[in-house]
Amino acid sequence: MKHDPDFMEKITRDLEARKAACRILDVEEMADKHQLKKAYRRAAIKYHPDHNESSPEANKKFTLIKCAYELLAFDKPCDKILEEINFWPGVPEDGKYRIDNPWGHFLWWREKFFDSDKEKGQINGSKRSSCI
Repeated sequence: MKHDPDFMEKITRDLEARKAACRILDVEEMADKHQLKKAYRRAAIKYHPDHNESSPEANKKFTLIKCAYELLAFDKPCDKILEEINFWPGVPEDGKYRIDNPWGHFLWWREKFFDSDKEKGQINGSKRSSCI
């Protein structure tokens, strides 16, 4: 077996992608295939571009949902999730998160794309579960 200097970086990126996928589908890390499928269908219906024609981000959200499901259910890697996590458009306007570190950037990204229409920490009046 050859020495791979990027081994830990690959593992870290895979874990980041899986955590982001859990957050996108709003499931726990140890969710089974039935729970993943149910969460995928719920999210796909909510963010499908045909149901959200007025939203310019609907297609991107839908693609991320599909990638998240394939990663968690079938172990099929998708670079779209990591591209979105690593997308660095600059400092957020409100300065709420420190985006000079991966965790702060992820929190900013998550809120921008998936929490914009919800109260923080609440979904339909119930506490939100987190895989992180």
